[in-house]
Amino acid sequence: MTAAPSPENWELPVSEARERLAEVIAAAEGGTIVHLTRHGRRVAAVVPDSMAETANSQVRALSRQFAERHRSLLDRLAE
Repeated sequence: MTAAPSPENWELPVSEARERLAEVIAAAEGGTIVHLTRHGRRVAAVVPDSMAETANSQVRALSRQFAERHRSLLDRLAE
């Protein structure tokens, strides 16, 4: 069994996360990022909802900035 999470970061195998889903969700609700691994390699993360929303907003803003800066190239590629 994986050690209890630190206040900010926790890593455990997907198979164990399945068995401890309620604990994983509670940790994310409390602000902990829970990294899920397969064969020792990180494959996913369960993050607090506010962090996910912030990331989504930032990606949308960066996408708009990219599109504005490269509009003529994007228009040529669409032809």
